[in-house]
Amino acid sequence: MTSKPPVLPSSPGADTPRGETVPSDSGRGAASGIRAAGETFLSPLSPHVTYGFTGRRVASIDTPHQRIEVIDTDALGRAYRLDGRFMASLADAHICHECMVHPLLLAHGAVQRVLILGGGDGGSAREVLRYSGVASVVVAELDAAVVAMTQRYLPSLADGAFDDPRTLLAPGDAVAYVDTAHAHGAHFDGIIFDLTEPDGIAASLHGDAFFARVKDVLAPGGAIALQLGAPWHQTAAVRRMLAALRRHFRIVRPMTAYVPLYGALWALACASDTVDPVALSSRAAAKALVQHGIGPLRHYDGARHASLFSLTADVAALLA
Repeated sequence: MTSKPPVLPSSPGADTPRGETVPSDSGRGAASGIRAAGETFLSPLSPHVTYGFTGRRVASIDTPHQRIEVIDTDALGRAYRLDGRFMASLADAHICHECMVHPLLLAHGAVQRVLILGGGDGGSAREVLRYSGVASVVVAELDAAVVAMTQRYLPSLADGAFDDPRTLLAPGDAVAYVDTAHAHGAHFDGIIFDLTEPDGIAASLHGDAFFARVKDVLAPGGAIALQLGAPWHQTAAVRRMLAALRRHFRIVRPMTAYVPLYGALWALACASDTVDPVALSSRAAAKALVQHGIGPLRHYDGARHASLFSLTADVAALLA
């Protein structure tokens, strides 16, 4: 019998945000921002590397958890930041979302229940919901304001995912949600970590203790997918996360993709005791996409599947 995902009561993470916003404007670089046009918005990659974009701030709020900003960048269109770090833009958010979702779901082959940790912008849920065989998607987002802000200012990221009857939004702490799910005997075929970086408010969701909890709610034959960070600039943190994954999962497959908004080559990973995305050939991945009725995507396809997991020698050394 399929266990129904538990519904958690709203927690402090679901508080109504406080702060100031200005009217929505979907145009690239066309918003009437709080500050003058041409402001530079910087985002740190490491203590030694910072990158940024010129643009205009469209909206900003302070929640009990973080500062959320919506920015019309001159290079990548509308984007949002959390505590000064860019999370997603309309131009390239699909890269990470497609890479986290499709290799996992295609390699598994029969995912029905999915848990997304974080993911308040709805992008990962959007990709999961492309699969008609998926029966339920739980989005456990700490800060309900992320959902509200992205739905208002960047609605195409979710593209209606939160209106799909298969989607359950569970506002509040993801650790508490996982513990409650375990107590109720709930299990998920796929768990996707769509989180902020591990040195921020999501720190407790990266590492041995939480990976052990996640395995408690992972169904037999299930798999997880997550972002690791920038191997060239966050090498120690990426290695620590990979080492923790390898202590808990028999199969850990790192992959890489260049993400323009992040200004770097980005590492992600799939982990499982049984599911190996590398065993899925490019031909098989392409065929599976067709069988699932998934039309052309913006980044991922059969040919890209194999190259995602094909690491150059220098990057492989960084991830060793």
